[in-house]
Amino acid sequence: MIKESSYRPKRVSHLIQQEISQYLINELPEMVGFLTVTKVEMPADLKTAKISVSVLEKEKREAILKLLKKKAPYFRKLLASRLNLRYNPELIFVIDTSADYEERIDRLLDLVRKNEPEDKD
Repeated sequence: MIKESSYRPKRVSHLIQQEISQYLINELPEMVGFLTVTKVEMPADLKTAKISVSVLEKEKREAILKLLKKKAPYFRKLLASRLNLRYNPELIFVIDTSADYEERIDRLLDLVRKNEPEDKD
């Protein structure tokens, strides 16, 4: 049997990710494709939500993060009206840099492949 305390944070974080993603698609269509909500992490008490966003254009990351932090109170109201939660979580936006890390690894692997001699069968 799955304990509710371990399942509920995952379920609530998924709902929050859906709601914020949907808002961004509907209300900020100019950012679609450039801004993605990659994950939402929540502790067991459900009082905070750490929202990771990926921004395609590196030079716009700080401006978009600043905008999201400014809109955090609005997002909290939106979530309170749409989700029936005991606590309305504090929203903490952070930039997800995992795509940068993956890109760097791909570049390094390409460099290694270019320096390897070709197989001769």
